[in-house]
Amino acid sequence: MRYLVILAVMATDSCSMTNPGINLARNDFKGQPLSAVQVRLGPPEQQQTIEGRKIYTWFKGQTLNPCIIHVTMAGDVVDSYETTGDPNICSPWDYRPG
Repeated sequence: MRYLVILAVMATDSCSMTNPGINLARNDFKGQPLSAVQVRLGPPEQQQTIEGRKIYTWFKGQTLNPCIIHVTMAGDVVDSYETTGDPNICSPWDYRPG
C-alpha cells in the first residue's frame, strides 16, 4: 500500500513537471499571504523574527539530509521563498522562476 501511495505522488508530481504552465509558476509565493504557503507545505516547524521580519522554516525530505525551506515575510505577504539542500530532495518544493 505504501508503494502505491509513493507511485501516485510521483505520477502526480511528474505530470506537473511536464506541463510548462505549471512548472513556470511553481512555488512562486511572492506577494501572497502565508496561508498560501501553508496550503502547500503545512504549518511551519520554526518561526523567528529578525530585524522586525518574520521568517518561517519548514524541513522536508529526510531527517539526515533535509530540504530546508525559508519564507521571509514583508508585513502580511511573502517577500522571499528559498530552499536549501540536495536538489533531488528539494525539487518538489523548489521555486522555479519563469
